Amino acid sequence: MTLKEFKRFADLYGGDIDRWPATDGVDALTLLENSAEARAILADAAALDALLDRAAPAVAEDSVQRVLNGIAARLDAPVEPAPAPWTLSAPPMRFWPTAGFLAIMGMAGFLAAVQGILPVRNAQANGYAEVVVNSSYLGAIR
Repeated sequence: MTLKEFKRFADLYGGDIDRWPATDGVDALTLLENSAEARAILADAAALDALLDRAAPAVAEDSVQRVLNGIAARLDAPVEPAPAPWTLSAPPMRFWPTAGFLAIMGMAGFLAAVQGILPVRNAQANGYAEVVVNSSYLGAIR
């Protein structure tokens, strides 16, 4: 184990080697025996752990119990059924009005393209398309 890896593990797992992964803990112990820099890194990590332990907020027991009761109430609450996948919305929205609206909008888009309302020729003028196919109302392709 290198010092860089050792520092990374000290930053991740703290100053207590017992919390490190077992395979890396063995390598860390051998590095600790041979390196003063590793011992300094571990001491810094232990000091940081001690500061973090002192900074832990004091939590009243009734607050903890209130949170646990809230979690238990949510777990015991009845589950509302999910809407059917084809409605895409809450139960007031139904399939046929949605399908009818989408069909009408599709037809309006098709008619706008066929009648030349949409600027199809501008795409060719701007260089976005090399070939533009215009179709007539009867469907003949020119």
